[in-house]
Amino acid sequence: AVHYGKRVVEKIRIVRPHNVYGPKMGYEHVVPQFIERINSLSGKSDTIELPIQGSGKETRSFVFIDDMVQGFLLAADKGGPNEIYHVGTMEEITIETLAKTIGRVMGKKIIVKPGALLKGGTTRRCPDTTKIQKLGYQPKFTLEAGLKQTVDWYCKHPKSSQKELAKDKAA
Repeated sequence: AVHYGKRVVEKIRIVRPHNVYGPKMGYEHVVPQFIERINSLSGKSDTIELPIQGSGKETRSFVFIDDMVQGFLLAADKGGPNEIYHVGTMEEITIETLAKTIGRVMGKKIIVKPGALLKGGTTRRCPDTTKIQKLGYQPKFTLEAGLKQTVDWYCKHPKSSQKELAKDKAA
């Protein structure tokens, strides 16, 4: 894109979103997977043993969809030509902390049960957002505030109900 942009397009920007989460994002990412798994393991107890991939000490930084969109628009509007902008947060947390935070939002105490890390799995992902911050980017959602909206949506739209909706539409 950058090479093409230099020759043909006046303004090209590349935006690299990092670990975006929020309602309606599908079911194949860590946040909705944890929500789904906690729901499926919920019984009469408020304490849940949650199996995960890896030790739980792996770190990530998460950005709520509204903040990612704000960063995308900011890069499009104020970014320099042929520049690359990382959009996310530099608030790095462990996967264990993520699981326990989701559990807290759901009213559950989580006990993380470590498992094997997938082949090729990485122990750390945290973007450097300094460049887009210089354009005025400042995430507005804390992890917990974004998770409240996300948990609410996924609890109202569990993956199993989506399969049923698809069957109904096909019939």
